[in-house]
Amino acid sequence: MVILTRIDDRLIHGQVVEGWVNFLKATCILVADDTVAANPLQRAIIEISVPEGLKVIIGKVEEICGKLLSSSLDGERAILLFSNPVDVLRSLQAGLLCSSVNLGGLHFVPGKRKIMDVCAVNDADLEALKAILRQGVKIDIQTVPTEKPQSLEKMFKTCLGEGNAK
Repeated sequence: MVILTRIDDRLIHGQVVEGWVNFLKATCILVADDTVAANPLQRAIIEISVPEGLKVIIGKVEEICGKLLSSSLDGERAILLFSNPVDVLRSLQAGLLCSSVNLGGLHFVPGKRKIMDVCAVNDADLEALKAILRQGVKIDIQTVPTEKPQSLEKMFKTCLGEGNAK
C-alpha cells in the first residue's frame, strides 16, 4: 500500500528518511525514475543511503507502476518517490491510482523559474502539475511532516496570478 506519493528531485535524502519514513512508519521506498533505474552508480548510492531494514525498490516509471498494480507490495507501507511531475503524470496515465501528491522539492536550476522557495519549474513541470490537478489529484507542498501543507492549486492562484490553476 502506498502511504505517500512524493515529488522531490533529490529523491532519497534526510527529509525523506528521517522525516517521512519515521513519521509514516514506512517499510518500503519505491523510486520511480527512468534515469536512476538505468544508472548502476546512482542506484547503488540510493540503496546504501537508507537505514538497514528499509526495503528500497528502484525502477523505471512503468516498472514501478506495474509492481503497484500487482499485489506484490500489498504488505508494505510504501513511500513512492518521483523526481519530477512529468513522471507522476505518466504513472497516472499508466493506471496508477492516487488521490494526493506531496510536493517536497523541485530546486532551481537554469531553465526553471522559482514559484516558491522549494519549488522551481520549467514549462513541462508546470503543465504536468496542472494536468495532475485536472485529474482530481490533490497536490500539497510540504517538505517535512511537521510543516503545514500548502495547496499547490491555491499557490498557483496567488503566485502565478491564475484565476484557474487548471
